Amino acid sequence: MKILAISNYYPEHAGGIEFVAFNLIERWRRRHQVVWMACDVKDRPHVRNSHDMPLPAINFTEKHLGFPYPIPSGMSAFQIFREVKQCDVVHIHDCLYAASLIAFIASRLYNKPLLVTQHVGLVPYAETYKNILQQLAYYTLGRLVLEHAERVVFISERVKNWFEARMRFRHSPLLLQNGVDHELFYPPVGTERNVVREHLGYKNDDSILLFIGRFTQKKGVNLIKEIASVRPAYCWLMIGSGEIDPAKWHLSSLKVISPQPQHDLRQYYIAADLFFLPSVGEGFPLAIQEALSCGLPAAVSQEIAAYYPDAPLFQLNISKSSALLDTLDALLQKKKQLDITKNKAVKYAQRWNWNSVSKEYENVFMLMGVRSQ
Repeated sequence: MKILAISNYYPEHAGGIEFVAFNLIERWRRRHQVVWMACDVKDRPHVRNSHDMPLPAINFTEKHLGFPYPIPSGMSAFQIFREVKQCDVVHIHDCLYAASLIAFIASRLYNKPLLVTQHVGLVPYAETYKNILQQLAYYTLGRLVLEHAERVVFISERVKNWFEARMRFRHSPLLLQNGVDHELFYPPVGTERNVVREHLGYKNDDSILLFIGRFTQKKGVNLIKEIASVRPAYCWLMIGSGEIDPAKWHLSSLKVISPQPQHDLRQYYIAADLFFLPSVGEGFPLAIQEALSCGLPAAVSQEIAAYYPDAPLFQLNISKSSALLDTLDALLQKKKQLDITKNKAVKYAQRWNWNSVSKEYENVFMLMGVRSQ
């Protein structure tokens, strides 16, 4: 089977969707021919596989407007059309990105089956114009892509329900939750946790909170600044990059680390006491799944927790700073509840596995009439 996979960025950009694409493609390549096309940004160039085809792109919107929307160069469109013509099936991540839209047009022209994985719905922004543009985009371009795609996959029930209430699909949408690579993400063994904490410069009795993601408003990064300022005894590890620079807060309790490849993340998961993600307007981030797989309890916004009501997650009331502080104080000053949750987290995370998820996607390709070769 010749699969053309298209995502917004490559994993060097260190976003959740990029890692989802990577994990699927890595497994598909064991059985199929896969070409991976994604925008290649200059500040984090892609170390390519021989079957990867980086697309030169302008990343203006992420740098200056605060949302990731790379615009492929003119030649990139010709490359996408050429690869669509030669493939058996096209798989794109999210319906609104420029590369996805080009691939959609090409798939219609060459009559190639198109599978869309839709990760998120509406993302709330503080700026009114962004919210208006986003809604217009979903009700026009997004509708065009999703209603004409051969199949659509959602990664969460809530996002699936939002789109089903507003759009009419050719076939009933499917729900396929993201997986976890359990060879990379697993609990600490023996004294490993203490060794890693010492290596990172922490004491065994330090209270460490971990944040992994883009440093943006919707991720709740400003809430971290507020909390860290009034609770200097808590240590913060922040891994990522974005429009907000936590290093400029000049807080001694906070360490900022640049985006890391997946194979380097486990040390931070097992060193921390609590994964902290007070974000809004996204699905269920892959980092939470990885944290739970490593036995790291997670405190997340009520919006995120609603995606998996039965998951062992601590819910954060992000509307009140006092409520946030009360929750963290209760968890970190008496860590018995965190210790109890560790085993529950590992057990719950066993349901997520990239090997089985990748095969479920292959079954979807078969439903679309694509034959394995």
